[in-house]
Amino acid sequence: PKLVITEQPKQRGMRFRYECEGRSAGSILGESSTDASKTLPAIELLNCHTIPEVKVTACLVWKDWPYRVHPHGLVGKDCSNGLCEVVLKPQTNPKHSFSNLGIQCVKKKEIEAAIEKKLQLGIDPFKAGSLKNHQEVDMNVVRICFQASYKDSSGQTRHLSPVLSEPIFDKKSTNTSELRICRMNKESGPCTGGEELYLLCDKVQKEDIAVVFRKETWEARADFSQADVHRQVAIVFKTPPYQHLELAEPVEVEVFLQRLTDSVCSESFRFTYLPKDHDAYGVNVKRKRGMPDVLEELSGS
Repeated sequence: PKLVITEQPKQRGMRFRYECEGRSAGSILGESSTDASKTLPAIELLNCHTIPEVKVTACLVWKDWPYRVHPHGLVGKDCSNGLCEVVLKPQTNPKHSFSNLGIQCVKKKEIEAAIEKKLQLGIDPFKAGSLKNHQEVDMNVVRICFQASYKDSSGQTRHLSPVLSEPIFDKKSTNTSELRICRMNKESGPCTGGEELYLLCDKVQKEDIAVVFRKETWEARADFSQADVHRQVAIVFKTPPYQHLELAEPVEVEVFLQRLTDSVCSESFRFTYLPKDHDAYGVNVKRKRGMPDVLEELSGS
């Protein structure tokens, strides 16, 4: 018998909620979820067709080994005490999707009590035990641990190996949240670079963000300082020069945000590099047009 995750939870885009905010935490979506088609985290029991009933318990653990019990809890359908419990009958339906499942976070002063409560309930899938200094726990990221158990023919309780989801990051933490460009004030500029642009975005950390221009194998970062990041939601920067300065025609590139610590990137915007203007002051244009006959204009007036 084996438990597998058939649809991982979406890693980013969900906000952990405090208890005082009520149960409007939304649902953890599946990783393949889109605006047009929503999916949910899902599991499946394999090789369990001879077992009449299997209990699956989901809890939250740390993102890193030894996967200690996390103080945050799961809330929503089939949840109590920060845990989600479902009973499956693998002979008829070995699959289960977790709908209406939210993550409720605790305050720092409640960390110890929340962990001890889970340990007293016997929740410690990796037998990692407690930690003397609970402040070491990362409050902005969790994993869901699914553990299945059943009674064998002799009445003994058997536990299947616990299965871990991918990490889920808190949307409100700018260290781990999803990156997004909302708007840019220009869509094109000279291939020589140095064009000043304004970019509006979801909150970022000014010391941990880069604006990257990319075209196939070429990549370059925009020029700006921490002082150019305004209130975490706007960046003023200068475009980098394109790899080829003698362009015969415009070239479209991608522009995206990249967090320096974990290399997470936003979806890209389009930007067009324009060929170098060899007559920036319009001298040739004026020559073609011809100089006005000053005497004729004076006599005419």
